[in-house]
Amino acid sequence: MKNICFQMSRKVFAAALLTLFLAFPALAQKITVSGTVIDETGEPLIGASVIVKGETSGVATNFDGEYSLSVAPDATLVFSYVGYDTQEIAVGGRTRIDVKMKENSVVLGEVVAIGYGTVKKSDATGAVATVKPSEIEAGLATSAQDLLVGASPGVVVTTSGNPSEGGNIQIRGGASLAASNDPLIVIDGVPMDTKGVVGSSNPLALVSPENVESMTILKGASATAIYGSRASNGVIIITTKSGKKGRPQVNFTVNAYINTPRKYLNMMSADEFRAFIKNEYGEDSNQASALGSHNTDWQKAATRTTLSTDYSLSVGGTAGVLPYRVALAYTDNNGILIKTGMDRLTGSINLSPKFFHDLLSVNANVKGAYLRNQYGGNAMAGGASMNPTIPIRDFENGTPAFGYWTSYDGSGHVTGPDTKGTEINSTTAPINPISLVEGKTSKGTAYQSVGNLQLDLKMPFLTDLRANLNLGYDYQHGENTSWTHSFTPDAWTGGYTVLDDAGNPKVIRDGGVSRKYEFQTRVNLLLDFYLNYMKEIESINSSVNLTAGYSWQKFHNKKREYNAVYEVGDPDNEKYLGVQAYPTTRDILPHQLVSFFGRADLAFLNRYLLTVTVRRDGTSRFSKDHRWGTFPAVALGWKILEEKFMENTRGVLNELKLRADYGITGQQDLGDDLFPYLPIYNGSTDISGVYPGITGSGSNFPLTPGAYNADLKWEETHTWNVGLDFGFLNNRILGSFDFYKRKTKDLLTFANYPAGSNLTNKGNINLGDLENTGIEFTLTARPIVKKDFTWTSVLNLGWNKNKITRLADGSDTQDGYIGTAGMIQKHEVGYPAFSFYVYEQVYDENGDPLEGVFVDRDGDGQITEADKYLYHSRSPKVTFTWNNTINWRNWDFGIVLRANIGNYMYNGTQAGRVFKSANSALPLSNLLADTYLFENEDNTNLKSDYFVQNASFLRCDNISLGYTWSNLIDNALRLRLYGAVQNPFVITKYKGLDPEVFSGIDRDIYPKPVTFTLGLVATF
Repeated sequence: MKNICFQMSRKVFAAALLTLFLAFPALAQKITVSGTVIDETGEPLIGASVIVKGETSGVATNFDGEYSLSVAPDATLVFSYVGYDTQEIAVGGRTRIDVKMKENSVVLGEVVAIGYGTVKKSDATGAVATVKPSEIEAGLATSAQDLLVGASPGVVVTTSGNPSEGGNIQIRGGASLAASNDPLIVIDGVPMDTKGVVGSSNPLALVSPENVESMTILKGASATAIYGSRASNGVIIITTKSGKKGRPQVNFTVNAYINTPRKYLNMMSADEFRAFIKNEYGEDSNQASALGSHNTDWQKAATRTTLSTDYSLSVGGTAGVLPYRVALAYTDNNGILIKTGMDRLTGSINLSPKFFHDLLSVNANVKGAYLRNQYGGNAMAGGASMNPTIPIRDFENGTPAFGYWTSYDGSGHVTGPDTKGTEINSTTAPINPISLVEGKTSKGTAYQSVGNLQLDLKMPFLTDLRANLNLGYDYQHGENTSWTHSFTPDAWTGGYTVLDDAGNPKVIRDGGVSRKYEFQTRVNLLLDFYLNYMKEIESINSSVNLTAGYSWQKFHNKKREYNAVYEVGDPDNEKYLGVQAYPTTRDILPHQLVSFFGRADLAFLNRYLLTVTVRRDGTSRFSKDHRWGTFPAVALGWKILEEKFMENTRGVLNELKLRADYGITGQQDLGDDLFPYLPIYNGSTDISGVYPGITGSGSNFPLTPGAYNADLKWEETHTWNVGLDFGFLNNRILGSFDFYKRKTKDLLTFANYPAGSNLTNKGNINLGDLENTGIEFTLTARPIVKKDFTWTSVLNLGWNKNKITRLADGSDTQDGYIGTAGMIQKHEVGYPAFSFYVYEQVYDENGDPLEGVFVDRDGDGQITEADKYLYHSRSPKVTFTWNNTINWRNWDFGIVLRANIGNYMYNGTQAGRVFKSANSALPLSNLLADTYLFENEDNTNLKSDYFVQNASFLRCDNISLGYTWSNLIDNALRLRLYGAVQNPFVITKYKGLDPEVFSGIDRDIYPKPVTFTLGLVATF
């Protein structure tokens, strides 16, 4: 036994010696390599990556740029850092390797798109921001406008929860009162007509978010002046992805979204409402007898949780000498309100070949979109006020004449099984909101295409001189069809209009319906031609960039609309089928813009920058005396870091540039009022305004002269901007600061004419000045940069003050319609545009409003219009976005917080649901719970500042988590899976559904949902 143990021990001992002996060479092969990684100026690079080629092991340099790594003597080290060329260095048995990194020439020469060309980012003199959407951002966006939300300070994007609606985009506050405040949007060189057509209110739906390469936002006058009359409100240049050299690359993305309501109005429950009615009016009252036994949540009946999907496929590469990219995307976006949604199919083709030894560059783009929108109306808003004790449909005791939809008769009582349709013909009671939506079809379709052919030729005899010709088009066609279903409550109360035997219009209410048809086509044709001369003068480290050109655009808007009887209820009325009571309206509205432009960009000694721009625009909207406008701009830039006295700071600073510019841009866009200077007669379609026909039978619709103003001229916006760009700690921290002041002169607005001076009391006029003053600050930092862990944080902060500084006498205008109470907003000198014009409410000791008691501001002993005052405005004073992304190995986590501060809202949803008098007569109307209830509704109470509420908010736009497989199937496949939640919470004091409404008036808004997303991105 001992011998066996000894033999075993000798074998184990021999094996151990052999293992140790074999291990010595392996141990001997490992050596420790250390060193320092520096930039070209000798400063250490913090967080540079040092890894062993072919392995995953590695380290990141410390604060002094030092590293230490155990490797094999024959290993190869890979050194990389953002903004620098990657280097591979063989160890060769060395234990000390110091590396000087060379700045990446591509990064140094990064260009940003500007009007009619590009400029190096380091040489830009204007206020320019660039947005390059990531996979996460593109996946969470359903339209290109969503990519702009919170992307840059001073850019405020307000979107709706309605899938079929576009958003409102404002850059540095509104520059006008009545003319357009929308920025110019240029897609691959084609300026868009952003007004949209019937069937689609969102022209940016043309571009799939996954197809966006970059978005450049031009803010300052130096950057925008090259677009002259189109650029008063800033410019957004969208560049889509194009084909690249190499083998074909396929990208496929799929996203699934679950949308659900985030919040409901806090209305009384059925039990609370029953108790309130009985307590308020008594058990034996007519109101109490109208109570039902049901418990109906009308808001929840009007909403739903939906599943939406989005698919995108693109193929790009080079076929022979032809770079190409083809993309196709489909979106099925179902809204959270019943019968609302949007289907969209988009496609694009990009071809970018070069010929004659790259002297001729051709860039051809074609994009198309087909959209189907369903407009269901807002049953949630109407449902909030409905009696919660009655059912939505009643198949036992309901009325077959109305499809068993619960309805009210002329006296306000709930209809019964024997109620005839004619008994609700004249009722003014609210119609069952669910029946309004479910009993109506309203849908739109739209076709849109944008394309251009751009030819860029370098002159063979002088390659620094280029000629560029851009031919483009923007085509939009939309159709809307809507009709109420026959024998629904709305069909009986609305009826249809026909012409009787005498040719006079009359309304028939027999349960039949008419259909409304709308057709609209917008065509925008473009011709741009410019010459560009660019020369680098290396002997003095300077450059010259000169551009001069011509632009022509023609806009054509054609619209047609008519109503025809579609179905009748009474057989005796079949003779009216297809009848149009009103004439078909036809509008053909063409106009043109012609422009000449020039720009000179000069860089001297690589540190002194000068940009001079001028554009002269002619518009067909104004008379020949005011047709042309000239819009100049000048900008200076100083790259301070390039000065010799800054040499000692270059170890810390990477960029320090001072910018200043001043310029003028124009505005002539009055919507579809294309000839406001011409005396024009308008045809009336008002039934009450007809006069007898000349032959003695039938009726004629009169022609009436319209208002006109031959003295209308260009609205001009003067902009001053001072900015500072900076970067330090090896660009670990980058940022910019801008101060601007914009003054719009000769405001175009719709206001009162002097008495007796025109054919109507109001019309278009140049009447005053408007100022916007603001500060913008953006900061991008990478607080943590490790081999396996990085944290990137982006902060955008904007402040804007808006003020009207001059208006013509008697031209203070009111705006903001709130129903029977009229207007709630006003434009007045010394106050922001769209300020709320209200009565000052008086409160009791408990903080509750004293009904009908307001401050007598003029001291005359009575409350009149003279006691109203300007109280806050709809626009936020401060906007804030904080975007954080954390990467750990293959994981990524992101969160975006966004805030508006200082914006106020008229809470119309509250104002319409807090008056007890709504139940003084039948039918019953539900009221808000847990809030003060007024006794009587009148226009004075509705215009109380009690309903103007602070709508400041902090919103979480999204939280995302993803994982990426970078090298699947021998590096042939990259796969990323992610999940996200959008709009998970909003922190605000505002009492309505959502504190973010562009108009500042919360009336029947479409609420933003909470959206849960699961997405997959594949690249192979």
